Amino acid sequence: LVEQLHFDKAFMGTMGFTVEYGMTTTDPAEAYTKRLVMQRAQQVVLLADSSKFGHGGFVAFGTLAEVTVVVTDSAVAPGHVRQCEKAGVEVVQVGEE
Repeated sequence: LVEQLHFDKAFMGTMGFTVEYGMTTTDPAEAYTKRLVMQRAQQVVLLADSSKFGHGGFVAFGTLAEVTVVVTDSAVAPGHVRQCEKAGVEVVQVGEE
């Protein structure tokens, strides 16, 4: 069914995220479904709080190059923000300033 759908924006959660491995999760079936959704989306928005950055998981489902926007909290390390922005990804930080 997912193969027949089209998404303007896909909002993706993740168990972990690193520049090297991308977005990861613990469930291969979940990773497969997320990969299909991302392939059919015009934009991918990664929703990842600061605790997800720098941590890999069992199986990857997407790379930073596939992400349009990262929405995270204000506690994310500046180095992670710079890595995303250097790759051309917009970073939106929400929460306490």
